[in-house]
Amino acid sequence: MCKPLFSILKWWKTYAKDTVERLCQFDRLRTNTFHVCLTGDSRNIDIFEQLKKVHPQFGDFIKKQKIQGIFSSPPYVGLIDYHEQHAYAYDLFGFDRNDDLEIGSMFKGQGREAKQNYIQGITDVLNNCKKYFAEDYSVFLVANDKYNMYPTIAEMSKMKIANQFRRPVLNRSEKDTTAYSETIFHLKER
Repeated sequence: MCKPLFSILKWWKTYAKDTVERLCQFDRLRTNTFHVCLTGDSRNIDIFEQLKKVHPQFGDFIKKQKIQGIFSSPPYVGLIDYHEQHAYAYDLFGFDRNDDLEIGSMFKGQGREAKQNYIQGITDVLNNCKKYFAEDYSVFLVANDKYNMYPTIAEMSKMKIANQFRRPVLNRSEKDTTAYSETIFHLKER
């Protein structure tokens, strides 16, 4: 049953307090590092070329040193429509929406074809990233792999699963509080 929200004050206070706590924690943990945010399709973005455009000196540095690894949480197959969930950001920052390019989007479902497309999409991302990695890189991917796709993704990416770390997900901000577990896959060159 849908009910209109007559007040968001409770949620506003909850999220405002949480945001302040996170900012304080981040302020205690942060280090003096340099970072750049690139936008593009991770299956084919040329990281060196894009870095060179936004920060030539950093681009040269990364091209020489290469990237030691990544830590990412790829989309889960068929669970969330990320473009719609973050529609405000597309409007706020003026980014083009590319819903049809989204890997694992909810509107594609969780059927056999959706799973195959997901496996191919994540494999394409990893294979593109490998071009920019240093030797002995590490890739950490957080996944709810209930369909056991990541062994196939590792194989197709010519990587091996060096380790797996399981973690329970007990608290989420959504009203669906059903607990589940995620796996952090540590991938290395095969």
